[in-house]
Order: sequence, then C-alpha cells, then structure tokens
Amino acid sequence: MTRDAGSPETDAPADEPAAPGGDPASTTAPDRRRFLELAAGGLGCGLVAAIAVPAARHLVSPVGRRTVVRASAPIDVGSLEQLAIGAPPVRVPVVAPIVRDAWASSRDVPLGAAWLQRVRADSVVALSSVCPHLGCAIGWDTPRERFVCPCHDSSFTPAGARIHGPSPRDMDALPITVDKGRLRLTWQQFRQGVPGREVL
Repeated sequence: MTRDAGSPETDAPADEPAAPGGDPASTTAPDRRRFLELAAGGLGCGLVAAIAVPAARHLVSPVGRRTVVRASAPIDVGSLEQLAIGAPPVRVPVVAPIVRDAWASSRDVPLGAAWLQRVRADSVVALSSVCPHLGCAIGWDTPRERFVCPCHDSSFTPAGARIHGPSPRDMDALPITVDKGRLRLTWQQFRQGVPGREVL
C-alpha cells in the first residue's frame, strides 16, 4: 500500500526523544558515568593533597627559624695554665663545637677570637677581638703595651678601656669562667658603631 502524497506522515522523526516507558539504562548511564568521573577526580585531588601538604610543610617550616648556634653555651678555650698572672694578653681562637641551622649542622666552626688576661690565680678577663667601631680585628701592641685597631687607629688600655680613636666605647668583655682548670668562654657579638653595649 502506497502513502498518499498529501497525507500527513505518521512515523516519528529520528531525533525525537524516546517515548516514556523506554529503557531506563539509556537515561541513567550518562549520570552514572559523570558521578564516577567526579568521584575519581575528587579522590585523586585528595591523595595529592595528602602527600603535597606535609611535604610542603616540611620544606617551608625551617624558613625564618632562628639559627641555633652552640656558641650560646660556654666553649672550652684552653687551660688556665697557659696564662701567667700579670703577663701580656693572649689571643685565643673561639671555635664552636657545633653550629646547627634548619637544614644541617657543622662542627668546629670558627666564631672569632678573644684576648685573655690572667689577673689573679683563679681569675681571667676575656675581651672580644672585634673592634666596637666597624668590626676590625684588634691586635696587641707590645712596645706600647696597649690594644690597637689597625683599621682606624683606635687604641685601648690592657684592661680594654678606650684611649682614643673613633671607637664609640671600650672593648667588649666576654663572660668567662674557670672550671677544673679549663677556661670556659661564652661567645657574644655586639652591635658596632654605638656607644652602648648591645648583644646581638
């Protein structure tokens, strides 16, 4: 039987939605696939965060932390017997047994030098060799029996008192004790160019 040319078409177009009551799997499959994609993506992001956040915290956490130096503890600078009572001052190096920062530690780190004088049998005076003016190394002038800074000609008495020159203050004294015949010195650094003694 042939279709009349003027009669309306009875077949539904191919692009019309499926009639109600069709296959439910065909309508829920895209939703299920989308849910699984989102769930997988969320799980992946969670795993990345679980690994990356602790790693970043471990890498960044030392930044800005104060460096820990064992110079804050007394350092052995030799035997009391190396100093004679009333003798000229003796220059000794000050070496930290360990310096530790946020990443690593180093041993036997030179910090500076100190001038030591034994004033009595069990009493020693320690002076920093760093000039209070601009930080040059102070030396001992044997003929004139005084401390002298070679950079700007500041000079000091054997006790460290300023005589003349641009240094704004006396030489900086360092804490030192005698323990069982050993000299235990605490290294300190001071602000330069100021009249007052400010520990850094």
